[in-house]
Amino acid sequence: MIEAAFQPTVAAVVTSFNPSVDIISRVTLLQKHVRYVLVVDDGSSQDSSRILSVLEEGGITVVRQSRNSGIASALNEGIRRARILWKPDWILTMDQDSTLGDDYVENALRSVNNAAAQGMRVGLVSPESHNAKPVKTLHGNEQNEDVVQAFDPMQSGCLIPVSVLDEVGLFDESLFIDCVDTDFNLRIRAAGYSTPVGVGCDIAHSLGETRPMTILGRPLRVGGQDLQIIHHSPVRVYYITRNIWLMVVRYFSKNRIWMLRRLWMEVESNIVRFVFGPHRIKFLRAWLTGIRDAISGHSGRIRPKDAAKLK
Repeated sequence: MIEAAFQPTVAAVVTSFNPSVDIISRVTLLQKHVRYVLVVDDGSSQDSSRILSVLEEGGITVVRQSRNSGIASALNEGIRRARILWKPDWILTMDQDSTLGDDYVENALRSVNNAAAQGMRVGLVSPESHNAKPVKTLHGNEQNEDVVQAFDPMQSGCLIPVSVLDEVGLFDESLFIDCVDTDFNLRIRAAGYSTPVGVGCDIAHSLGETRPMTILGRPLRVGGQDLQIIHHSPVRVYYITRNIWLMVVRYFSKNRIWMLRRLWMEVESNIVRFVFGPHRIKFLRAWLTGIRDAISGHSGRIRPKDAAKLK
């Protein structure tokens, strides 16, 4: 348990890829929550040097990776650098488009104390809500009676003890992007750790580009307003599909109920994507290619020839 006299050191690791200028204000706000902030630019394909320089001029440590290696690689590099520089007790992982709510870190650490008082080993603290919408939580016998645990916490906004990283390892870089957090969550649970939600911890986070829902090219409306879906590129759908099926291959035998629920979440997303979204043929190709690679065990970056077909 964290004692009142002990003030834990928290370092935030922010991943960046082709950031907009908004990252400057978000990181500035983040400095109000934690003592140390480190930004890892994951080989941006556009010139982001000026934006990154502004961050450095504001006292932010910036690490520039020479090539785009995926979010897990960026997180891991940031964690390693932060530990060398500041020796923190906790790592707060953040996306470039996330903003913490008021008293976020204090509320998260208070929730650690609460979980520890119930005899739980905390593997990470999850946001309680994203954009004021509650996160999905564990069900039934998966859940602790006294502390609510997140079902599959998104890594942005997660507060992770450094000691847990030492025991279970860092994020799986072979996944490149998507399900990086799912794999980590399942590994810490397998090691006997919990994933309590931080009571009072809300994070504002952009979930992707929105597009109008359409059928036969016509927008769907309710109450005079166009319905929207979260749009991902076909290449991103490839990674989402491949990696969720890699999770099934890795973890289904020991986490059947949990894995079925997680898989159904992706099925629902795909139904919406294929029925109401654009580029249906490319999305179908991305889905099939992702399943093929999951079955064959291919991980890492998408093959160039497959990426070309999905552009």
